[in-house]
Amino acid sequence: MGQYNFISSFVGMWFIFLDFGAGSHLYREWAKSPKTFDQVEGDFFALFTLRLITVVIIFIPFFLVNFFSNFNILLPLIIAFVSTFFATYINLADTYFQSANLFKYPSLRQLIEKMVVIIIGSVGLFFYPHVETVFVALLLSQLVSLAYYFYRVLPFKFKLIFNIHNILSMIKKGMPFLFITLFISLYNRIDIVMLRYLDNFSVVGWYGTAYKFLEVAAIFPAVLFMPSIFPILSSLWNDSGSRVKFISFFYKATRLLFSFSLMITLGFIFFTPLLVSWLFPDSFMPSVLAIRILILAQIIGSISMLFNSLLVIQHREHRSLYIIIFGAIFNIGLNFILIPRYSLYGAAWATVIAEVANLFLLQRYAQWEKNWSIIYRMVFLGVFNALLLLILKYIGQSNNYFIGFALCLINVGLLFWLRLLKKEDLTFFFNPFIVKFNSLF
Repeated sequence: MGQYNFISSFVGMWFIFLDFGAGSHLYREWAKSPKTFDQVEGDFFALFTLRLITVVIIFIPFFLVNFFSNFNILLPLIIAFVSTFFATYINLADTYFQSANLFKYPSLRQLIEKMVVIIIGSVGLFFYPHVETVFVALLLSQLVSLAYYFYRVLPFKFKLIFNIHNILSMIKKGMPFLFITLFISLYNRIDIVMLRYLDNFSVVGWYGTAYKFLEVAAIFPAVLFMPSIFPILSSLWNDSGSRVKFISFFYKATRLLFSFSLMITLGFIFFTPLLVSWLFPDSFMPSVLAIRILILAQIIGSISMLFNSLLVIQHREHRSLYIIIFGAIFNIGLNFILIPRYSLYGAAWATVIAEVANLFLLQRYAQWEKNWSIIYRMVFLGVFNALLLLILKYIGQSNNYFIGFALCLINVGLLFWLRLLKKEDLTFFFNPFIVKFNSLF
């Protein structure tokens, strides 16, 4: 488990310079108004050509570095690298579909890919329980995804376009996004890499397990909700006559992100011991406390995503870049201080503290009209739950599932009473799921 988490984080960092930020720039431009594929085809394949050239170049130092420093896991590292390369093409197609509000194709593709990796991975690990088996399963599932896109969905034939003028133009416009991606990757992955060298693979496995729970908790805000509302936010902001609608939509999104992130956070805090005992052997119980600490970053990070998207929509990505640079450096500094003393729990607290600083700066530099009534209600509910959790820990009842369930119900009532959640919001909440999975309905 430790090897898997290290490889997943380490390989991803080699793809930071994949397209020099051009992909993020194009996503924003494509999302301003829906476009047919004919309108984006030239940029699409020029960007893929750039990514292909970059991957071929970076593989050489990747191989040499790992040959001398990680030879014992060189094979799974190479398989993971190839798998990530295939994922770049899939990601590019997903980006186009999401920008055009065609979520049914990425949704079905993700479903097929996950089913394939679960089936092949489960069978493969039964007969050959090694870390490279997991990455072989990932690679095969991505080949299936490519076949689905190539033969069933995308209305074109594969080709390479080396238009140096167009590529240089995209790189120039994408440079701020490149450095944003660079420091976000450092921010998100550096703790696992640092644990690998400051501690051992067992600790990396425990912390990586905790991080997987955080990623599961982030599925709603990061995978379903924000990609679904980004094109709407972008179009409303860029339409000068829709500013009132934009403000209303922004605060509805804020209330929903806070409300459901709060419930997800409380659920994981109270029921994590049960989940870990079901899914992992007893040796993974040190992950429980790390999960409870890390999950606090989920509710903060959800709101941060909204404000970061707001900065991008407002063409203020340079400010987003400065903030994430500060956040990455701040997080690394905290890890150097806390990991030697508190191991994986120090890494978890470093993430939470850095997320708080990140949110403060993002909302400070984004252009938004503050609704103090909603803000005060959100702060009140957050402080209320923090105090209750501290009391439960003090009296030794933090693992009481009945109290946890009751507190979750109380919070649902408080959310409606404080009008942070309304009946009509439920339809808005389910829209991202319906949009993402409407091909299955």
